Amino acid sequence: MVVTLETNIGTVYGETYYTVHPVIQPVWQSNPAEWNSMITWTIATFGPAPDDGVWTPGARWYVNSAKFWFREPADRDWFLLRWS
Repeated sequence: MVVTLETNIGTVYGETYYTVHPVIQPVWQSNPAEWNSMITWTIATFGPAPDDGVWTPGARWYVNSAKFWFREPADRDWFLLRWS
């Protein structure tokens, strides 16, 4: 169960990304079902993550450090609408 969705802004290779950190209870490491559902939905909605894992310049989205990183604020907003 998602308790809160913390938003912030970060940069990857000088590009602005809009982040969402889902705070999940119980902690996602011990119960990954909700976290995995978020990843599955994000792939189905926005396409696959970069082939090299993370930090490919210009990628539409990443998942890293328990956060989802979106290049476009509209993508972040769709994520927030789905999981709030």
